[in-house]
Amino acid sequence: MGYTHYFEHTEISQEVWDKIVLDCKLVCKDQPIEDDLDGSEPKFTNTFITFNGVDYDGHETFDLNRKGSAGFTFCKTAAKPYDLAVTACLLIYKHHSPDTMILSSDGDDEDWVDAKKLVWDILGV
Repeated sequence: MGYTHYFEHTEISQEVWDKIVLDCKLVCKDQPIEDDLDGSEPKFTNTFITFNGVDYDGHETFDLNRKGSAGFTFCKTAAKPYDLAVTACLLIYKHHSPDTMILSSDGDDEDWVDAKKLVWDILGV
C-alpha cells in the first residue's frame, strides 16, 4: 500500500496529445525527475510520457500513453518529491481531454493544491 494516483484513459488524437506533451514539458522542466530505466532525461514523446523521481526520491514510474491505458492503471508515488510532476501532468491531461480520463487518488483536495498552483503559475489554466 502507499500513496497512489489512479487513472484510466482512452486513446486521444495526436493534436490533443501534442498539447499535453508541450504543457507537461513546461511544467516539469524544473522538477526532480528522470527516466527510470537509465537515469537520463524524462521522456515526453509523440506517443508517451514517462518519468520517475531521482534516485531514492523515486518510487513507481509514471507512464502516460496517447493510445490509452487499456483499462485501470495507477502510479504509486509514496508522496515523494516527483509526485508534484505526476499530479501536474494528470491535471494537464484532464484539462485538455476531460472526457477521456477517469482520475482518482489516495490524496484529497489539499494534496493537489501544489500541483494546481504549479500548473496555474506556468500555464494559467
